[in-house]
Amino acid sequence: MEIELPPLIKSLSFHDIDEPADRMKRFNWSMEHRQLEGGAFEGELIVAQFSGMQFARMTYNRGIRSGGNSPDGMIGIAVPLSVPQSLYWHGYSLSMNEALLQKRSQGVDFLRRGTFSLGLVTIDVDSLLQVAELTERTKVESLVTGKTHLVQPDPIALKRFSLHLQNLFTMIQLQPQQVLKPETQILIRQAFILLMLDLLDSNQNRLALRPSSRYQLIKQAEGILMENLKCPITVYDLCTKLHVSERTLWYGFQECFGMPPMAYLKTQRLNKIRQQLKASTASQTTVTDVATQWGFWHMGQFAKDYKKMFGESPSETLRN
Repeated sequence: MEIELPPLIKSLSFHDIDEPADRMKRFNWSMEHRQLEGGAFEGELIVAQFSGMQFARMTYNRGIRSGGNSPDGMIGIAVPLSVPQSLYWHGYSLSMNEALLQKRSQGVDFLRRGTFSLGLVTIDVDSLLQVAELTERTKVESLVTGKTHLVQPDPIALKRFSLHLQNLFTMIQLQPQQVLKPETQILIRQAFILLMLDLLDSNQNRLALRPSSRYQLIKQAEGILMENLKCPITVYDLCTKLHVSERTLWYGFQECFGMPPMAYLKTQRLNKIRQQLKASTASQTTVTDVATQWGFWHMGQFAKDYKKMFGESPSETLRN
């Protein structure tokens, strides 16, 4: 059964890591992003929804860690629209030769480094499976309902899907009113259902896809760090809890996040401080009070780290 979505098109620009998640709530996405790389954050999001489908193009200039979930009853297929420096989806390294599957039952587990652009198409699961059955796409149901995170489509099917998606975003930007015409919406829906089915049904999986061997370990370590953001914790503590060597932990964090464990902990604390400063006023608190709560005691070094991370001083964040 087609899920009713009010027809609309939005083109949004961001200058803050928390903005994309706030805006995506309107489209029934529950998301959280955390900045991993230093520098002022810039992002762009183009979203179109109509005829029970959503199309989104996300472009960000900094590495981010994303979690959350997609709308009820929907499944998404996403492809890189630019060559990624590093993309991990549920621990699987995503290249230009693959497409990711977003299922609500599995949530969002995304790690991206460097500037990148990602294109996403979502549709209600029932409609996709209904057409798959009618057109005898035999591989689709197991991919949609199973635990598959990534697919390796036939290169021609993947190129066709990506090209049509890029052409649609060009049309959305140049001719938005044409896109929102009912007759155009019907044609786009029909075309993309078949494109999605072609992509899924051509899954080759010649080489069994496996998540990074270190990813599950690093995800456990990340969970421990996130639970202890305000507590003193050392690499030794992590190694003891996880029963691994410091070398193993270090290489795992470098592979996944591009930084050592304690540097990752600092970036997460800085993200939390930024959120707290944004939610406060100068009459309620001070930068020193907030920084101290999160384990920073040398205010000069903290201010340098904060500005390097976000492109502005902590006092500017509190003031604005």
